[in-house]
Amino acid sequence: MEFSEVTRTHTSGDTLVHALRDVSFRVDYGELVAVMGPSGSGKSTLLNLAGALDSPTSGRVLVAGVDISNASSVERARLRRQSIGFVFQDYNLVSSLTAKENVALPLELDGTPASEAAEQASIMLARLGLLDRGDEFPDRLSGGQRQRVAIARSVVGSRSLILADEPTGALDSALGEEVIALLRAQIGPDCGGILVTHDPRYAAWADRTVFLRDGRIVAGTEPLSEVESLIAPGSGHSPGTAS
Repeated sequence: MEFSEVTRTHTSGDTLVHALRDVSFRVDYGELVAVMGPSGSGKSTLLNLAGALDSPTSGRVLVAGVDISNASSVERARLRRQSIGFVFQDYNLVSSLTAKENVALPLELDGTPASEAAEQASIMLARLGLLDRGDEFPDRLSGGQRQRVAIARSVVGSRSLILADEPTGALDSALGEEVIALLRAQIGPDCGGILVTHDPRYAAWADRTVFLRDGRIVAGTEPLSEVESLIAPGSGHSPGTAS
């Protein structure tokens, strides 16, 4: 994924809001990049663009070789189904489907036969230690198990990019570490990832950290200790505040 001089503006009443300002950075295959920043810094806008949910006002966004800046809504939807996996803080599992059915759902929506989708879902659940829970509904799973199901769903098939938006927000510290470790393990030669987090402990699992403020990248690729100094008291960051 690559952002090249990306700006995203929108209006709020009579005010023009710059959600992102001339942002340029890339995520390579095999790389997990953490994105940190205070509320309103542009993290959610960045994820929406990386996930082909939105288009930039100016600049260029390439995801898995597709320029979403000029892509149609149909092309962006296909990209989301086939190449992008999403992991959310609140899991976003379908309550009426079992764990296995939730994981298989993206494949089936993209035309994979049900039997093949179920087989791939079982393989992913087994990799994450949940094969014996595949027939359970989400409300019968713990928070950590639900997030593992969400990770399995995000990487099933041929995903090129995984986007994780505060995936540990609903978990305690021990489960949070487990989930980040599992997410980290899914990044490989054919897949990169972005992790939005407010917690430096989880950002430390990434290959590098990018810090956003007021829609601009104000730090990137520095050692985490330097990035942490940007979110020290007085920086405007409030731990736990939503993007």
